[in-house]
Amino acid sequence: MGKNKKISDKEFLTLLRENGGLFARTSKAIKTQFDIDFSRQAVRDRALKNPKELADIEEENLDIAEEGLHSLMKSEDERIKLRSIEIYLKTKGRKRGYLEKEGVTESVPNIVLTPEERRAKIKEIRDKVMLEATG
Repeated sequence: MGKNKKISDKEFLTLLRENGGLFARTSKAIKTQFDIDFSRQAVRDRALKNPKELADIEEENLDIAEEGLHSLMKSEDERIKLRSIEIYLKTKGRKRGYLEKEGVTESVPNIVLTPEERRAKIKEIRDKVMLEATG
């Protein structure tokens, strides 16, 4: 079953693109659409023979992800909006100085806060971040 059947490069690359360049999903799609047993490794091997097409699929996936992130930055849910803005600034805002610093440069005392104090501190930090982010 499916041993003597073949899939053209065009059909293969179309399925690879439709499945976001994911090898296992593409393997399943080939089995479903063409009744050809095509392992995940076989998909990977064939995909790697088309590096320009594979790179273009990856770029398309990045475009889709950026589009989704951009939509989330307009969310009415403040937590979602803040987190998506944070991600955007960490990646796209680097040239403007939005970098996450690693490590702590000075000693920070171990302070135990009540839940109310913790929420107030988090709100204070969020407000500061939002103020810095908007200019």
